[in-house]
Amino acid sequence: MPVTPREGAAILALHLSPRLEGSSRRLLDSFVKGATGAGAKVETIHVADLNVQGCQECGGCEDDGECVNELDDMKVIYAAWEKATRIVIASPIFFYDMPSQGKAVLDRSQAFWNRRYVLGQNKEGKPGAKGFLLAVGATKGKDLFVPISLAVKYLFDAIAFPKSFPTLFFRQIETPDKLTEDQLAQSEAAGREFALS
Repeated sequence: MPVTPREGAAILALHLSPRLEGSSRRLLDSFVKGATGAGAKVETIHVADLNVQGCQECGGCEDDGECVNELDDMKVIYAAWEKATRIVIASPIFFYDMPSQGKAVLDRSQAFWNRRYVLGQNKEGKPGAKGFLLAVGATKGKDLFVPISLAVKYLFDAIAFPKSFPTLFFRQIETPDKLTEDQLAQSEAAGREFALS
């Protein structure tokens, strides 16, 4: 009998790039192809399509775990986090970290952090939840992916996902056409494995 994704599982593909057609998008498309080919349902959100403002550190979410800023599109991502049991985050690297658009999204997870660590919700974590980080950068630095790995680790913790997750990183990719067929195949295979795991 063929192995299929766990019934009811949903994968959220969250793309943090300010560009819709860059290298990270190409890798993410391959990852999603592998996941959907394995039978998973995938919802893709590109932050470039949204207006997400940065956290104002107003403390408004401390009482009930709800962000008081309802004037932007962060509610779209909050709703997706609520229902997803699998999340793949895809990002390019800008100056050894994620782009500012992605950082705004991560900072706004403070509302979920308050739910978990101030209000005591989801203390045991989200059942069956798994994360994945896909990133690409133009330089070859040894520590190129360290900052984004730490940031995503604590994002996942805030939204009650495990702090340990698989990754797929590629260095020295300046433009999308520099991605090789082998690298795209690796991303597709990773998506398939993520869906079936």
